[in-house]
This record gives sequence, structure tokens and C-alpha cells, in this order.
Amino acid sequence: MHNPTRAQLAFLHRVFRQRRSWYWGAWGLLALTWIAGIALLALSGWFITATALAGAGLLATLDVYVPSGGIRTAAISRTLARYFERLVSHEAVLRSLADLRGRSFRGLAALPMERIRAFRSGDLQTRLTGDIDTLDAMPLRVAGPMIAAALSLIVTLIMTAWLAPWPATALLAASGVATLAVSALLALAGQRRSHALVQARARERVGLFDYIGGLAELLAYDRAREREATLRRGNADYARQQRAQEAFGVGSEQIVQGLVGAAALVMLVLALGWYRDGTLTAPVAVLLPLMTLGLGEVLGSLPGAWWRAGESLEAAGRVRQLDGATPRQTPDESLQTQSAPNSHPMLMRAEALTIGFRRERPLLGPIDVAPARGQPLVISGPSGRGKSTLLDTLAGELPPLDGQVSLAHTDLQQIATDTRYRHISYLPQGLQLPDTSIRAILNPGTSVVSDEVLWQALERVDLATSVRDTDEGLDYRIGEGGAYLSGGQRRRLALAAVVLQDRPVVLLDEPFAGLDTTTQQRVLERLQPWLQDRQCILVTHAPEQLPASWSKLDITTPWVQS
Repeated sequence: MHNPTRAQLAFLHRVFRQRRSWYWGAWGLLALTWIAGIALLALSGWFITATALAGAGLLATLDVYVPSGGIRTAAISRTLARYFERLVSHEAVLRSLADLRGRSFRGLAALPMERIRAFRSGDLQTRLTGDIDTLDAMPLRVAGPMIAAALSLIVTLIMTAWLAPWPATALLAASGVATLAVSALLALAGQRRSHALVQARARERVGLFDYIGGLAELLAYDRAREREATLRRGNADYARQQRAQEAFGVGSEQIVQGLVGAAALVMLVLALGWYRDGTLTAPVAVLLPLMTLGLGEVLGSLPGAWWRAGESLEAAGRVRQLDGATPRQTPDESLQTQSAPNSHPMLMRAEALTIGFRRERPLLGPIDVAPARGQPLVISGPSGRGKSTLLDTLAGELPPLDGQVSLAHTDLQQIATDTRYRHISYLPQGLQLPDTSIRAILNPGTSVVSDEVLWQALERVDLATSVRDTDEGLDYRIGEGGAYLSGGQRRRLALAAVVLQDRPVVLLDEPFAGLDTTTQQRVLERLQPWLQDRQCILVTHAPEQLPASWSKLDITTPWVQS
């Protein structure tokens, strides 16, 4: 069993505190809704009894206007309070979760690649969608009902103390305490199910994403049906846990309703005794048990509120790993101010660098890498020897096993992500292009870049003609993952975006993959003037196709830069 941790509660408080005035307003409206409902039921019982007695001649006088006005007021107040409570609470929750989703995306972007690789893609999708959506239960179905129930119970106790002898107040207080105790016991059992339910939902969604992502391979190897059977079993398990949780919640509410019903019955017995003794009038004697019954809606929400907290806390723990990512801070703030990103004095250096994923099995090293500005370093070698891992390490996405990478004499691992990427452009081997326009790919920020500059970048990578041939030009949408472009076009589009970034250090992993020799040579000729003022490290499997004057590092041989 997972116990609610202080970190998860602090995280939820941080998520929802910015709109706390909205939530308190919504909770006040919920309390008003319940109080109006209790008043409506109690006043209706009082009024019916009083008019019956007046009709039988047992009540000398009856002012029908005040109680009927009270009933109308309670009915209208209940309706309006419920409407505005839903409006305010859901508006606040949707805004809070939208803010959280944005922060989580930014936190995910700030994570180094090694941390991102630890997540499966389906798991990330679940954390950013299903888990965040689950958090809405905390203000809507946990904190709100508990606070509103406390306010409603206090108002009811005050009214009871005013209308009836003290045992009536004591009975309502005892029923409230008993309900809290039973709710707490039921919640402890329900939270076990809540944690398991969140995990089962995550497993189901991860499995579904994996199935969709690998469907072509599953069909090719005739394993799709086997995987579908696994998904059906997972779905059935999740559905079973959902039904069990809902059944548990309904049963919990019925137990509380039973307690409230028993309290109403005892209140009726007490009220009839006080009526017989002349302590209460007949209408008030009817009002008291009806007011107790009215608490059923209020107290019946507590078990569900408590066991739903388990789902929110479990989901909060999963989302917190993304939202809680804090960028590393550079101890040398002069790195950010000693030059603008496009003035190009920054130099990267790697000394005694050993790279890999496990210290006992390094992929490469120790090596020194310090390419001169305007003299690109070409790294080549067989697959699996660590070329891409080297670029990940030089970009700061993967910590070195030993040695150090520095940028302007500052350890790269100590530089905040945003600061680091103001000076480094990195074109990785695996491209993840969003379904958007070419214009948005080239200029994803808020700065204004003229179309002329965008076209110049496309000309530099020999892509302008292909883009002009489309009807939309720069507004042409490339499809999910760049599906409407060829492999070579996707690489060149990403390369054009790197050109527009105009940063002093450029790391390129197979930038010319998918290009024919003629196109590659054209792109190289147009890029060389741009590279003259930059430090560039380039990974390729075909170093012979690159200029002979560029430095070479062949990692099939001892680690010597030539």
C-alpha cells in the first residue's frame, strides 16, 4: 500500500493554490447547495405538518407567506448555487490542469535525454493526459465535499441547538463523527484499490500505445493476434478493477446512508417524546428528523471523497516526476552574458572523455575533442561504437562516465538546459517532427523572422525548390513525424532549422542521410561558408564524401583525432 506522502500533497497544493480563491468560492457554493437542500426538505416537512394541523383546527394561526417564501428561496438558492458551483469549480480545475500540462511539457523538455529514455512513450502519454486528468478529483470530489460537508454540518448543528433540546444536537454531532470514522476506515480500504487502479490504467494505455506503434512489425511477423489477446486481458483486468472500485464506492455510500437513516429514526423518536411532553410543537418535531435525513446527501459524499484521494495521490506521484524537473543552474552566470548567441566566441572542449551507459562497459574513450572553429570534425566508424552517444554527451543530454565536457570553460553538466541550447544546436539521429507547417518548423519561437530569411535557409539546404512546388509554400503541413516528406527532405528541413538557430556550436548526426551524392554535394557547398565561423562535430558513415580538408576521427582505430 502506498501512503499519501508529504511530497505528493505539497505537489497538489502547488498545482491548485494559484486559484484558491476560485476553489473556496466553489466550495462555499457547494455548502450553500447542501444547506439549501436540507432547509428545503426540513421547511417542506414543517409547512405540510403545520397546514395539516391548521386545517384540522389544531393550530390557531398560520402565516403561510414566511415558510412558503423560505421554501421558494431554498429551492431557487439550491439550483443557482449548484449551477455556479459547477461553473466556477470546473473553470478553475480546467485552468489549473492546463497550466500543469504546460509546465509538465516544459519539465519534460528540460529533462536530459537519459531521463526521457527511461520512460516508454505510452507511459509519457499517460502521465500527460490520463494522470493529469485524474488530479481533478482532489478539488472537485475530495477537498470540496469534505469542506462543504463540514460547513453544512456546522450550520445544521446551530439550527438544531436553536430549535430543540441539547440531545438533538448531540445526536447529529455523534452521527457526523461516526460517519467520519466509517468513511476513514472505508477510505483506507478503497485507497488500496485506487493505487492499483491507476497502475492498471497506465499499463493498459502503455500496452495500447506500444501495439499501435509496432503494428506494422507485429503484422509482418504474425504476432498481432497474440498481442491483441494480451491487450484484451489487460483491458478486462482494468475493467474488473474499475467495477470493483465503483461497487466499493456505492457500498460505502450506502453504509453512510444507513447511519444517517438510523440517526433520523432516533431523532424521530426523541422529537415525538419532546412533542408529547410539550417541549416541541408538532411541525418542529417533524422538521428535526427531516433535517437529519437531509444530511444524507452531505455525509454520503465523504467515503467517495476519501477513497478518490488515493487515485489523485498516486497520479500526482507520477506527474510530479515531470513537473518537478528543475533545470540545472550554471554556477558561472557570465556564460549567459559574456556574449550574444550569434557572436560566436563560445568553444566546446572534451578532455579525457569516456562515454557509455554503464561504467563497467564504456562505449568509447578516453578521448580529447576540441575541433577548431571553421574546421568541422568528422566522426565515423561502425554502428554501435558510440558515435551518436558521443554527440548526446557533447550536447549535455547524457553525462560522461569519466572526463569532462566544457563550454567556455564551464562544465556542461552544470549549465541549465535553456542556457546550454542558446549556444549549441543539435541535430540528432532520430527526428521527431510535429504535424505543423514548414514555417513553424523553421521558426518555432515567438520572434518575427521574415519569409526571405526562411527561404534563404531552405536554399542553403537545397529544399527551396521542392517547397515552392507545393501550393502552400512555407505553410505546407508536413504531417505527423514529417510523413508528407521524404527521409532526405526531413533531414534537410531540420538542418535548415539548425542554420536559422545561428549558434556557435553545431552537432550533426548523419545530416545527409537519405540524400543522393549530387544533392549532398550541393548542400555541402552551400553550408561551408556558414560553418566557417562555427565549431562543428559531424557523425557520418561515409566520411569519404566530405571535404578532405575536414578533420577526421575514425573510432574503429585508437582514439586519435587527425
